Amino acid sequence: MDDPTSTEADRLARRVLTSRLRLKPNENVTIEAYPSALPWAGGFVREARRLGARPIVHYEDESAYWAAVEEGREKLIGHPGSHEWATLSETDVYIYFWGPEDQGRFNALPESQIGKLIDFNSQWYRSAAKAGVRGARMAIARVTESNARHWGVPLRQWRKEVFDATMLDPKNYVASAHKLRAAFEHGKEVHLRHPNGTDLSLALAGRAAKFALGWATPEAQRTQGGFMASVPDGSVWVAVNESTAEGTVVANRMTSRFGFPVRGGRWRFRDGHLVGQRYSEGASCVREPYREGGSGRDRPAMLEVGLDPSIRVSPGLEENERGAVSIGVGGNVAFGGKTRSSFMAHLTIGGAELSIDGRTVVRGGRVV
Repeated sequence: MDDPTSTEADRLARRVLTSRLRLKPNENVTIEAYPSALPWAGGFVREARRLGARPIVHYEDESAYWAAVEEGREKLIGHPGSHEWATLSETDVYIYFWGPEDQGRFNALPESQIGKLIDFNSQWYRSAAKAGVRGARMAIARVTESNARHWGVPLRQWRKEVFDATMLDPKNYVASAHKLRAAFEHGKEVHLRHPNGTDLSLALAGRAAKFALGWATPEAQRTQGGFMASVPDGSVWVAVNESTAEGTVVANRMTSRFGFPVRGGRWRFRDGHLVGQRYSEGASCVREPYREGGSGRDRPAMLEVGLDPSIRVSPGLEENERGAVSIGVGGNVAFGGKTRSSFMAHLTIGGAELSIDGRTVVRGGRVV
């Protein structure tokens, strides 16, 4: 597939820098990119200057990255030098084009090796928060030929979806997000149905619901890690009552949470426990961590609804599809719950009907 034109890259960059990050004149912009993302990064350089800001590109070569991995030099990648930390300390806006590019190869590495490669992560977020950084993690960087093969999705459709979703103004989602949040916070009984066999009852627990719309708002910047927005993004979620779940969930969307495609998921709940699970693809990706998940791994965890009309096949964004409903099991502390299991997974159903206390809130891919 051809690289984006300079016009496409400039349009995408302007949308992100203005409506999602509110770039100001004289601010310092750091753009981190790998080879395939350089055409997009060029757009951010041009647009940042047009907006009166000062950009710099932090380049990581893909082949050099993997050479270091093969030579056992992961610690050098996982522990950046003082010059890199100095750049971060003087950055106002950070644009991160995901890397390394080859997701399949990275996800296949042993956990111990991955841990060494990303050892800087916690310190990076602490330092960025201290510096007052606001930024964006750009999903468009993951749209490559090798990654399309890894996930088994059509490359051109994937790129179009992510581009279109990135170009949408997050303000378009605000009204629906607030309506869903109110329903999640004040409702009690949840019923999810779909003709594919999905028929599940859950309970809500009066917990705070949250949403992410892919912009670094002042409110988001006050939350842990919220200063780095995922772009695009668009969903509302809440931790459910961990003791109530009855029925069946049948996924009709891929799950990408475990680094490899998981398809055809079917879960059966009884008396608040997951009592059966089947998958047509990627079963070992789920079952191995499930075996080690400990107490609570079989408990209902969260409920999520997507808001983005552009998403349909995009890996890593399946929960964002407008009207898609995701059901999670296992650890849900990060969602506001109380289960501390190391296991967490979700299944996503597009086109389902979701009702709360007998009132339909999602039907046929729309918030109603």
